[in-house]
Amino acid sequence: MPAFIYLLLPIFFWSGNYILGRLTVSNGIDPFSISFLRWSLACLIILPFAYKKLWRERSIIAKNWPLLVLFGWLGICNYNLFLYIGLGTTTVTNAVLLNSIMPVMILITARLLLGNKTSWLQNTGILISTLGAITIVSRGSLETFLHLSFSQGDLWIITAAISWAIYSVLIAKRPKEMSLIGFFACTAIIGTLFQAPLFFLFGHSQLTDFTVSNWGAIIYMGLFASIGAFLCWNTGVQKLGAATAGHFIHLLPVFSIGLSVIFLGEQLLSFHYVGITLIFSGIFVATILNKKKLRTA
Repeated sequence: MPAFIYLLLPIFFWSGNYILGRLTVSNGIDPFSISFLRWSLACLIILPFAYKKLWRERSIIAKNWPLLVLFGWLGICNYNLFLYIGLGTTTVTNAVLLNSIMPVMILITARLLLGNKTSWLQNTGILISTLGAITIVSRGSLETFLHLSFSQGDLWIITAAISWAIYSVLIAKRPKEMSLIGFFACTAIIGTLFQAPLFFLFGHSQLTDFTVSNWGAIIYMGLFASIGAFLCWNTGVQKLGAATAGHFIHLLPVFSIGLSVIFLGEQLLSFHYVGITLIFSGIFVATILNKKKLRTA
């Protein structure tokens, strides 16, 4: 399978999670319950396949536990919980726009933590695809973009994006001798343990009040947006690097709009096509053209 597929799949899965998260929070389910139940389910699904790996790699886990705790806290607990909290008090437009700055955060974080440098082609690609994301979420209107207001929810979304940027950069430092499924299961358990006290202290939704749709959303989040997405994302970052992976975050509004057309009956308008064209052009410049230039050099 081509390496870039590992980065496309999680964006698709997370787009579904984005829509379902917004709908579930709007239906009165608190974010602490959504995030904790999602990851509890993910742990239950992954453990039968991972427990042997975890036992064999227990010495590696003991040796690297501070780093694993950091991964579980940043990538499993913080990002997901902060995203659901933010979706409760901000608009979808603001949330998608703020998520679109994540590639920039990843490049900046990679430079600060790892000393990575970006080429002019990468920077150009980031600019082009960022303009595409802004075109989509502002509906092609400068006035809409200029009149966006920032709420408490927006700050939660920004904090979530920062957590994910740090996680994406540091993932290159994960214990190489540890299997991918063992690493994921370990960090998922750690992240869920972080969320457990928050769920019992602040979660107010009664499980008996969950509808079939609510449980269906939780199952999707646990299976696809958690296990499938994280395994693919970690593989993609390892194969292509954090900077390249960051460009694919720009596809989040593209896939989200596509799912909205399919499931919510929304229509694609002219500004959607302009934005999608800019996004794919930016990714092409930052990845394919940049690699071609490096090979030539």
